[in-house]
Amino acid sequence: MLLFSVLRCYAVTMTSIFISYRRDDSSGFAGRLEDDLSECFGDASVFRDREIPAGADFAEHLSERLGAADVALVVIGRHWLDARDQGGARRLDQPDDWVRREIEHVLARNCLVVPVLVDGATMPWPEQL
Repeated sequence: MLLFSVLRCYAVTMTSIFISYRRDDSSGFAGRLEDDLSECFGDASVFRDREIPAGADFAEHLSERLGAADVALVVIGRHWLDARDQGGARRLDQPDDWVRREIEHVLARNCLVVPVLVDGATMPWPEQL
């Protein structure tokens, strides 16, 4: 898999991989990716939001892990771009959307961001983001 080849190039200095995904769009794919990456790089090097300790502040813990990430993998499924909230507004346009916040955080740090297209998804155009 090309993704593993790219990540191995960074493995000498890389200590933390953050997996960003939409639960209702690509949860299963993100889980398999986490399993495979953990096997390759070790459990401590791979983070997905299901690993937040009980009682921990979700936003604070996520922010800490995003701040420590050397690379962020953004898992994009067919409905990632057009996911809607209960009112019908596109979630990615909402400032409080967790996926948006994760991506903004790592981009602000100049962290390596790798889109991972799954389930027949296509790469979004910049003006769609």
